[in-house]
Amino acid sequence: MNIAVFVSGGGTNLQALLDAEREGFFKSHICLVLGNRPCKGLERVAGRDCAALVHGDSEDILRLLREHEIDLVVLAGYLKILPEEVLSAYEGRIINIHPSLLPKYGGRGMYGHHVHEAVFAHGEPYSGATVHRVTGEVDGGTVLLQSKVNIEKLKSPEEIADTVLVLEHQLLKTAVKYIEEERL
Repeated sequence: MNIAVFVSGGGTNLQALLDAEREGFFKSHICLVLGNRPCKGLERVAGRDCAALVHGDSEDILRLLREHEIDLVVLAGYLKILPEEVLSAYEGRIINIHPSLLPKYGGRGMYGHHVHEAVFAHGEPYSGATVHRVTGEVDGGTVLLQSKVNIEKLKSPEEIADTVLVLEHQLLKTAVKYIEEERL
């Protein structure tokens, strides 16, 4: 499978996927990384057999996906809502990693530290990460995989974020492997 990864920030989930590919965890190839803005995530593919670009509008995104014969789009810390044209063209072939146990703490405005702050403020005993299919409803697509961790002893949203990020890295690469094996 040819994979495109969309990023907006530091790209640690992208790095986990790049490492998994290099280690042979899955057979797919990350051949395109797109950002909605210049970011560290785009820099992570320097020196690899992978294009890293800042994309423009939906026509630009679709052109790049087609040029690279993309089979699966992975949103890995991508903070922009995908245009309807992209969602339609790649329906069922776009996944996202979310830093909570969806459906809790999902939807518009629930990303990154906002999620962990809300989880902490509500005194949740557990948090985790979710990989789901992407649809027109923000964080509303079918849940594919989840991983849960007890956070009762954690003392801040930052500690929750650090703990959940470890789960995200494992869960995302596992989702890619399962999709290529047609287990999801």
